[in-house]
Amino acid sequence: MAHNKFHASLALTGICVLLGVIIGIQFNTVKEGKLLSTESQRLTELTATLKQVQEENAALSDKLAAQEEKIREYETTNNSSVLLDAAQKELQKAKDFAGLTEVTGNGLTITMTDSTYYNGGDSNAYVIHAEDILSVINELWTAGAEAISINGQRVVTTTGITCAGSIIQVNGVRAAAPFVISAIGDASVLQSALEFPGGVIDNLSPWGIRINIKKETSLTIPAYTLTTQWQYATPTEQKGENVL
Repeated sequence: MAHNKFHASLALTGICVLLGVIIGIQFNTVKEGKLLSTESQRLTELTATLKQVQEENAALSDKLAAQEEKIREYETTNNSSVLLDAAQKELQKAKDFAGLTEVTGNGLTITMTDSTYYNGGDSNAYVIHAEDILSVINELWTAGAEAISINGQRVVTTTGITCAGSIIQVNGVRAAAPFVISAIGDASVLQSALEFPGGVIDNLSPWGIRINIKKETSLTIPAYTLTTQWQYATPTEQKGENVL
């Protein structure tokens, strides 16, 4: 009887050992599978990143080559008309960027109108002020507007928007409500920036100030026509090679 018990105990022990070995092998297999899966995912991510960097590097190399070719053309040409044409193109780009040329494109027309009702308190809260217009302008610039005008006055870096009662001055020119702001850019993006919850429209609506937004497929914004003269700033000489 004792002999049978010994054999039964020995067999049970062997079965337990065998089960332990099988569980250990299975655990290692699952662990290795997860490790291989993680490594494969990481390798895929690194491959995608490397491809993106290579594409960006190729694009920058092409751009650099084009600029170097342009420099070589400027350095080797003896044709004054070619140099003059290139200078005129660069000048036109600078004038466009500075707002000195009339531009046309799609965008928005924003009409701002004073409130038509008064519920007591400070009556100035129910009319449009320079700060309200500046809030709209800042949102438009931030949203990627490429050109802006207010009641026909082009907005540039030196534009001043000041308030004197119900009269607002833009570039020193008097303007009164309704204020019509024209902006060239992606109309949907510009509109979303103005209608963003908690944004400029939400802040003005409790006072009854009305802001009407209209998308335009062809919008013309005039050039800045006032003369600008610097009294204190002078251009700094560029050292090293010029970048065109």
